[in-house]
Amino acid sequence: MSEGGTILNIRICLVLVVLICIIDILGCSQDKGDVKWQLIESGTDAHLHGVHFVDAKRGWAVGTEGLVLSTSDGGLTWSELSPRKVVSRHALNKVHFSTAINGWAVTRMGEVLYTGSGGKSWTRQATPVDKGLLDIHFINASEGWAIGGYGTILHTVDGGGSWEKQRSPSNSHLWAVHFADNRNGWAVGENGAIAFTRNGGKNWLAQQSNTEQPLLGVFFADAETGWIVGTNGLILHTTNGGNTWERQTVPVKKTMRSVAFDSPEQGWAIGEDGLILHTIDGGETWEILPTSTNSNLLDIYLHKNRSWVVGAKGTIMRRG
Repeated sequence: MSEGGTILNIRICLVLVVLICIIDILGCSQDKGDVKWQLIESGTDAHLHGVHFVDAKRGWAVGTEGLVLSTSDGGLTWSELSPRKVVSRHALNKVHFSTAINGWAVTRMGEVLYTGSGGKSWTRQATPVDKGLLDIHFINASEGWAIGGYGTILHTVDGGGSWEKQRSPSNSHLWAVHFADNRNGWAVGENGAIAFTRNGGKNWLAQQSNTEQPLLGVFFADAETGWIVGTNGLILHTTNGGNTWERQTVPVKKTMRSVAFDSPEQGWAIGEDGLILHTIDGGETWEILPTSTNSNLLDIYLHKNRSWVVGAKGTIMRRG
């Protein structure tokens, strides 16, 4: 082979090596979820406490004095669906939609508000409590739970036509609830309280968290694998349905308010001062992701390869 041919082959090999390295780097970046979080203009300075999507495009955010925002383009733009004080004079703490038209929101005054029009209008559903509802979770269009102050657990099987109080193993305020399926659910709250059910809420039992710190968010990827977040950088992890919980190592001591995973390996935890943590190994290691806000982040929701975060002062962030 001629000298010129040898040089050409060497150059081709070098180009191929560079291309392979670039592809490998990009692939690792995608695996790590290093897609930039985009700060979105929400059009409000109200605190946004909850966010929920039914698909990659349609979602809702709720907050101060009954404010409801909606999006139909994946969270790129938001509109005020219901102005302040129209739905409620009180802050809407969390929101959950089972379909594009059926949704619920809760307030600290014991209100469960229901919409059958995609959020255009809301009605108050009767509940056996008059204060302290902090989170809500539905597993389908009919069955759901609302939790709150003094260990309150409410259950409905008819879309909120009637809500019944279930026997709770705790008197502590419960801040968050999540069901992995129609039988396995967890609620967490003050003083390290964890309540769980294996039979769809017919019976709730206590689990030991081995901490007295407030627990503010919970998420289960399946019936065995879950995470809880709380104050002072606390993240707890279980691989046996909560029979035992282990504290994970976190690079910060800030309060975290919400956690979500799109697989047993990859997840995000969010909290005060614009904090977003990310893991690709089930929480064995967590890294801080850069954000363009220092506002407190209060809720996160994932749908396939997209993620949304809401927080104080009208903060909305989007990824994917």
